[in-house]
This record gives sequence, structure tokens and C-alpha cells, in this order.
Amino acid sequence: MMKVNFYITKYRSLLGALIAIGIFCLSSPAIAQSDKTNKSKRHWTVYGGIGPNYYFNNLVLLKNEVNELNYSFVGRIMWEPEHLLSIGFETGYYRLYSMNLTTPVNTKIKNSAIPIQFVISMKFLKSFYGNFAIGRSILINDITTSGTGDYDATTLSLADFSTTIGYRRKLNERFSLGLESKFYWASKADDKNVALLFMAGYRLH
Repeated sequence: MMKVNFYITKYRSLLGALIAIGIFCLSSPAIAQSDKTNKSKRHWTVYGGIGPNYYFNNLVLLKNEVNELNYSFVGRIMWEPEHLLSIGFETGYYRLYSMNLTTPVNTKIKNSAIPIQFVISMKFLKSFYGNFAIGRSILINDITTSGTGDYDATTLSLADFSTTIGYRRKLNERFSLGLESKFYWASKADDKNVALLFMAGYRLH
């Protein structure tokens, strides 16, 4: 009996160490899984931006009356794993051009686009990235006159695309600020513009 007690006392510390190691090994997968789950929840990021744009004037009639400098809004949701490539969807509101006519009656013309596009983004260097987006756009032609009323027309442009070069700086784990240069092309009437957008991002948890 004394011999048994001797072995128990001698190997008590070793037995305690083995039990501790066993508990750690069993709990480690759960901890890793929990950490992986928390990270996976932070893969989605929402971006929004606004800025001026310039329309490449391709009109034949009233070409000299076109106001080529307008504005753009952009909204984007991206799935961003820890890789160079990410994917998402983009929409927004692009004022392509506007006109103010005084003869024969006061007339205001606004031509706009609402894109609905699939986006592929690729990081390069440390804070720079490039986007390519393809999809459809809703083109809106809004005409307001002082004499004969308002005329609105909406058409669908089926094969449009945009390219973007951007810079993004993270403020913390959730928020980021950036600047983008975006070229947009609508196939329906060969409308093209380029925009300079001030962007903000929010990573979802």
C-alpha cells in the first residue's frame, strides 16, 4: 500500500500535466472554430461614395449645349476573404449629362444611368486595387418644359461595364476611406463618363 502511495505521489505532477494537455487539445478546435466563425462574419463590406464626373460628349444635335460636368453616387457590397481577389455587386446613380435650353421654350434635359453590375476586385501593392464591373444599366431621360409639360423615358442598356483604380486606407477594423477613379460605358447609346469618387467603407460583423 505504501508502495502504491509512493508511485501516486511521484507521478502526480506528471499526471496533472497530461490531464492539462488533454483538456487543451480538446478545447483548441473549439477555440479555433470560434475564431474562424468570427472572422468569417467580417468578410462582407459595404462601400458608398460620391464625386464629380465628366461626360464624353458624343451628341450630334445640341452638342454645344451639353453640360458635361455632373456627379455620381456609388454603392457597393463586397465579399472580401483574406485573398487578393474579391467579388460583389454595384449600383448607384450617374448623372451623365444635362442641358438647359431657352428656345423655343424653356427646357431642361437630364440623362442619367443606374447601373446593376457584378464586380471583381483585385488588390495590388498595399492599399491600391482595381475593379472590373459588368452588367446592365437603367437609362433615364428626363425632359421638363415650361410649355408642353414633362416627358420621361426609361430604357435598359444590356451590356455595360466599368473599370476602377482606387486607393483605400483602413482607419480601424471596420471603417476605411478611399479615393477612386472610375470609367463607365453604357452600350445603348455609347455613353461614356469618368468620375472621381470619395469613398467610405464599413466592414460588417
